[in-house]
Amino acid sequence: MTVKKETQDLIASYWDERSAGFDEEHDTEDLKLWAKELDQLIGLNGAGCILDVGTGTGFLAMLSAGLGYETAGIDISKEMLAIAERKAKIRHLDIRYDQCPCEKIFYENDTFDAVINCRVMWTLPDPEAAVREWIRILKPGGKVISFMRMMDMSCGQISEIYGEEIDFPLRGGDRKDYTDVYERAGLKDIKVTELPEALSSSDMPHWTAFSGIKTKE
Repeated sequence: MTVKKETQDLIASYWDERSAGFDEEHDTEDLKLWAKELDQLIGLNGAGCILDVGTGTGFLAMLSAGLGYETAGIDISKEMLAIAERKAKIRHLDIRYDQCPCEKIFYENDTFDAVINCRVMWTLPDPEAAVREWIRILKPGGKVISFMRMMDMSCGQISEIYGEEIDFPLRGGDRKDYTDVYERAGLKDIKVTELPEALSSSDMPHWTAFSGIKTKE
């Protein structure tokens, strides 16, 4: 499925409107523990090129850059990216940010050692197409890592803003739904990692990481 431009514009507008309060809603994380878990999952000891897709205000991208990785971030929302750029500048982190949808990325094949994302996959109209695109820009042997709180996303504000005419296959999805998307897209050695509850100080469900490898063939 090709995501229509009007759908992308509607999604971008929604996140533009939410950008100002986004950090206040989500900035409750234990950053030191996050960095430790992210570094272990990437597994390259700071040597490699990382792309954070759906970077938002740059949470994962800044952690990746702080670990020593050459890091870029993309997002469909220009207002989210403006905040991410300001935060990176304050922290003296060299991160390239670009406005770009998750399903059609301008980078060339075999560019990155890992593609990471946080709270993104359930917001995608065609998550399988997005993962295939992430695989395309990965180097052989590279890894996709998706962080999600496994919670019921079947209703709420996002449905009212987007409109029911847009379907999100992973809204309300379980762990098998996520791993099935990874498998159909072509990732191998798929793993589900339950992350420590201490990662977040909020009372929301704890984090789960989904990872998969691009084959070297």
